[in-house]
Amino acid sequence: MPGFELFSDEERKHVNDVLETGVLFRYGFEGARNGHFKALEFEKKLAQITGAGFSHLCSSGTAALCTALAACGIGAGDEVIVPPFTFVATFEAVI
Repeated sequence: MPGFELFSDEERKHVNDVLETGVLFRYGFEGARNGHFKALEFEKKLAQITGAGFSHLCSSGTAALCTALAACGIGAGDEVIVPPFTFVATFEAVI
């Protein structure tokens, strides 16, 4: 399958580190993690690279949009303008 060659042994090791713990969740289970906090490490590195004060990984684009709206203080009753032709997540996050 095209694209498989993009993953080296280093990427496989990072994925296997997480899979071997059996913990696929971002928070909790500190004892079972065996010192692996890949999401936290990635968030810190991403914030550093982009110059942001912080970053937060999301499970999907929809979740990212909902998080961004909440972070901006946008809530029920606020007007949010979206394009008329867009992906469902754009307006789904608003409603």
